[in-house]
Amino acid sequence: MKAIVTASAPVVAQFYDLDPMNIVWHGNYAKYFEIGRRALLIKIGYDYMAMQASGYAWPVIDMHIRYYRSLELGRPAEITAGVTEWENRLKISYQIDDLETGRKLTRGHTVHVAVDIKSKEMQWETPPVLRGKLAPFLPPS
Repeated sequence: MKAIVTASAPVVAQFYDLDPMNIVWHGNYAKYFEIGRRALLIKIGYDYMAMQASGYAWPVIDMHIRYYRSLELGRPAEITAGVTEWENRLKISYQIDDLETGRKLTRGHTVHVAVDIKSKEMQWETPPVLRGKLAPFLPPS
């Protein structure tokens, strides 16, 4: 993943995440992506409370997931999330790895756009607040 900043968080598949085949149901990977996204947002100092305070929401408008191997009950894994695009939209890429074997299980991404909380208007440019939060992680120009 070519990201300007990444963060990781541990995950362990729980019984309630499983499908009838005794593996994590595909729809639950969105929840795991959220765990990684939250760790990333905290790292850059722009968690959900900071977003709200800045006057912007960042809803998911697109999500892609590619499954390589199944995540199984009780298996420790790590979700890594990274900012891979930030101009005009925010793209966060994810990878889930099995912590015991190091094998890649899943990768994907979400795309977010800034929406002004008061007006509900989508912003066509990345608001200055996000640019400021990402500035320390950008390479010098």
